[in-house]
Amino acid sequence: MSIRAALHLRRLFSTDAALTPPKLRNLPYRLRHAAVPAARAAVPEYLHSTRCLPSSHADSIVAHSPRSLLSFLAALPAVPGSLPTAELPSLLRRHLSFHPLNELPFFLESIGAPAAAPPRSDLMFLADHPTLLDAVAALAHFGFPWSRLGLLFPAVLLGVPPDLISARLTALEARLHGLPRAAIIAACLTFPSLLERDLSDCDPLVKDLGATFRGLGPELGASNDIDAFSGVCRRMRMFYDAGAEIVISVPEYLLRVGLVEDEVNAAIEKHPYVVGKNQLENLPRVLRAMKLEHRFLEKISVGGENLRYLSPYFALEVDSYDAEVERTFLDGMAKVKADKKAQHVDSKLEFLKSIGYGENEIATKVIPVLHSTKDFLQERFDYLLERGVEYTMLCRILTVFPKVLNQGKDMLNEKLNYLTEELGYSIEYLDCFPAFLCFDLENRVKPRYTMLRWLREHGLLRKQLAPATVLANSEKRFITTLHVMHPAVPNLWLESFSSRMHMECYLKNIYHQHSDNK
Repeated sequence: MSIRAALHLRRLFSTDAALTPPKLRNLPYRLRHAAVPAARAAVPEYLHSTRCLPSSHADSIVAHSPRSLLSFLAALPAVPGSLPTAELPSLLRRHLSFHPLNELPFFLESIGAPAAAPPRSDLMFLADHPTLLDAVAALAHFGFPWSRLGLLFPAVLLGVPPDLISARLTALEARLHGLPRAAIIAACLTFPSLLERDLSDCDPLVKDLGATFRGLGPELGASNDIDAFSGVCRRMRMFYDAGAEIVISVPEYLLRVGLVEDEVNAAIEKHPYVVGKNQLENLPRVLRAMKLEHRFLEKISVGGENLRYLSPYFALEVDSYDAEVERTFLDGMAKVKADKKAQHVDSKLEFLKSIGYGENEIATKVIPVLHSTKDFLQERFDYLLERGVEYTMLCRILTVFPKVLNQGKDMLNEKLNYLTEELGYSIEYLDCFPAFLCFDLENRVKPRYTMLRWLREHGLLRKQLAPATVLANSEKRFITTLHVMHPAVPNLWLESFSSRMHMECYLKNIYHQHSDNK
C-alpha cells in the first residue's frame, strides 16, 4: 500500500474522537449506501455553480475530504424513510440552496492540513481568504499534489502572495536547472522556507539540494517520483535539525557508518583538509569535498536501520577521534589567535568547516592568509563554483593558495575570462596551475602575454608556452626565455614594460620600436 493511501485510510478510520467518521443515523438504512455518491456529485456542483470555484478545485476538494462529506450528510435533517433513492440528489441540492456549506473543513481535510481550528472560526467560505485560492492555483499549476498542500498551510498559502509564490518557484527551478519538477516540489514541501523567504536567504540550502539531487543515480535523478525525492529531502532535513551542536570526527565517523576503509583512506590521503572534528550539519559538504557523497547516499538510500546514521544519537555514539590531529589543531589556533593582527579568526574557521574542512593543522595555516569576513569568503567561493570550478578542486586550491579568496568577484571574473577567452584554456586547467588566479592581471599576466603574442605574430615564437611557464618564472628567468628566442627581444621587453603603463600603450610601444628598427 502506498504512503498516500495509508494516510487516507488513517484519516478515515482513525479511533481519535476528532477524526472518527460520524454515523449516518439520520438517513434510512437503505439510503446510506447511495448517500455518499450522491453527495460526491452534489457538493462539487454546489462549489462550482454557486460558490464559483473552478471545477478542478471543487472536484479535488471533495475527492480528498471523505470525513467532511460524511459530516455534511450526518448534519442533514432526518430524511423520511419513504424518500425514493432517485430523489436523494435533488434533496441534497435543495438543502445546499438554503444552508450554505462550511467550506473550510472540506478544504483543510482535502489538502491534508493538521486537524486544528481554521485561522478564523467566523470565516466559513474560501473566498473569505482573498489570496488563498490564487495561492493554491499557483502551486497546483506547478504540479504540487493537492493532498499535500497542507504542508504549506498556513505559512505559504495564507502568508505569501500568489505572484511571489510563482516567482520563487521559477527562480528555484532556474537555480536547480536540469532537475525534474518532482525534485523541486519535494524540496518545497520538506523545506517550506524556500517559498516563505527570498531565494538569496536560502542559498546554502539550495546548493545542498542541487549537489544532493545531482549526486543521485540516473534513474532517480531523471524521475518524477515526488515520494522518492521527498525521502531524500527528509534525510537531508535530519542534518539541519541536528543543529550545530553535534560534533563528528572524520574519518572515524565514516568508518563507523560502514564505508569501505580503503576507499575512505584513499579519499583522506587525497583530501587531508577534511580530517578532524566538524559539525554534523556540515557532513554533506565534507562528503562533497571528499567525493564520497554518492557512496554515502547509496549507504542510506536503502532506508530502514541505515537511517540511524543521520541521527544525532548515532553521531554522539561515535566519540572516537585522533588526539594528535586535535592537539596540532589547538596548538596552531593558539598561535593564530596570539597574532595581534589576526581578525575574524573564529568566523574564518566556521567558513572553512562549512565547506568541508575539519579542525586540523591545514585549517590553522589557511586562516591567517584569508583577509575577509565569512560572508565575503562564502560569496567568492560560491562564485568560483558558479563559474565551473569543481568543488574538490576549489578546496585543494584553498589549501595551497588561500589568498585566491582575498580577491573580489570582479577581479576573479576578469582573470577567469582572460584564462578562458584570451588564452583559450578551460577552467579545469586551474587544477594543474591554480596559481594563475594569484598573479597580478595588469602588471604580470597581460604584459607577458602581450609580448608573447607580438613574438608569435613576427615568427619568433614557434611553440605555445603553458601559463605555468610564462607566469611562474621570475622576471630574470622570463627575460632569459625571451633571449633564447632572439637576442634583441629582452631590450624590447625592458623598454616597453619596465614602467607600469596601461595596456592600451603596450602594443603601441612595441610596434613603434619595431618600425624604428627597420
